[in-house]
Amino acid sequence: MSNKSIRRSLSMTPEMAGRLNQIASTKPRNVTEANLIREAIRRYLDEQEDLTSSRKHFQRSFRERIDYLEEAVTFQLNVLIYLLATDETHLRDAIIAAKQDGETLLAQMKAVRDLRESGD
Repeated sequence: MSNKSIRRSLSMTPEMAGRLNQIASTKPRNVTEANLIREAIRRYLDEQEDLTSSRKHFQRSFRERIDYLEEAVTFQLNVLIYLLATDETHLRDAIIAAKQDGETLLAQMKAVRDLRESGD
């Protein structure tokens, strides 16, 4: 970034000017209204940057979660289709096993997926 300053002008209501003057009067003499305006703009820009970053993070993590759920549902649907195609008895046994060991199976699937992703 260049060290040169860029001059801008702005208009404000008399109420805003009064508030700015009041705040400046409580500060040391070397703190001017221009300093306060620059600080307000700097804080606003930082806040907007943080907001943009948090939105991007949320969108990325939300997309990853949706992808994970989509993979899990696709896998489970494929298993159900296979079981339906083979035998109803296997389906019943699989449903009972899923009720008993479903969390363990999901944890194992996640571990395999994490290993695969860390290898990429």
